[in-house]
Amino acid sequence: MDDVSNPYFIAYMREKKARREVEQLLEDSTRQLYKKNKLLEQQLLKIQQQQQSIVQQEKLATLGTLAAGVAHEINNPLAFVISNVDTLSSYTSELLNANVHPEQNSIAPSTLEMIAEDFPELITDTVQGLTRIKDIVRNLLFFARTDTELMSDMQLRDALELALKLLGPKLKNVLLTQQLDTVTTIPFNSGELNQVLINILVNAIQACESKPEKASEINVLLTQNTTHIILCIKDNGCGMDEETLTKMYDAFYTTKPVGTGTGMGMSIVLQILKQHNCEIDVQSELNIGTVVTLKFPISKG
Repeated sequence: MDDVSNPYFIAYMREKKARREVEQLLEDSTRQLYKKNKLLEQQLLKIQQQQQSIVQQEKLATLGTLAAGVAHEINNPLAFVISNVDTLSSYTSELLNANVHPEQNSIAPSTLEMIAEDFPELITDTVQGLTRIKDIVRNLLFFARTDTELMSDMQLRDALELALKLLGPKLKNVLLTQQLDTVTTIPFNSGELNQVLINILVNAIQACESKPEKASEINVLLTQNTTHIILCIKDNGCGMDEETLTKMYDAFYTTKPVGTGTGMGMSIVLQILKQHNCEIDVQSELNIGTVVTLKFPISKG
């Protein structure tokens, strides 16, 4: 009996053919899976870039709401720096003229004494004014930074104090009370943490501005227990109804007038907090106020 008619040979060839077909099918499936995986990676990267773009746009929108107040904060120290420099320039001209032309010196001894006393104070005030401007610009740049992938150990109290400094001009008509305990550091992206805090505080300020008939009050409480750092921001502003509460995290949903809100603030806040395994709870009552509670898990490492 030849091989062609041998049942064992026929079975062997059938199995060999089936094995080849399975191997080819597996190879084809692997190749398709690889292509789909690469496409998925590209789409994921594109989505991450789009998210980053949206986050940055929201930052710029927030900076826009701060612009007028920041400009005022810079103008104040800038005004007395310019005034001091003018005075220093005048004093310097008089002293140089007296030194170059001693025969024409008409500076009275009392004037020289006054200049000597005034000079150090003018220099000190000018340095303080320039330092204030430098700090304002540095804080703005720190808030606007785009390195969202960098994580570091953050002191929440320091980040909160920075946010309150940035918002200082908008808080001038608000009774701000603070109880900020020194808490454990948390792993967080610095720019994203600033954005979360700024967004929530701006919402509280704008809610208070919506009720001009009431004395605006915002209370900030920072504490820690065995498992979480807890930040509570409470305002006595306009509050929210049930519908607004259920939609507050929806992208592009806003109750603010056109041009004053993007509707992305709380959506981004929720996204950032979820990425860092944090929790947010919002309790609000219309015409009474809002309480926002953030919980940051304490690392067990």
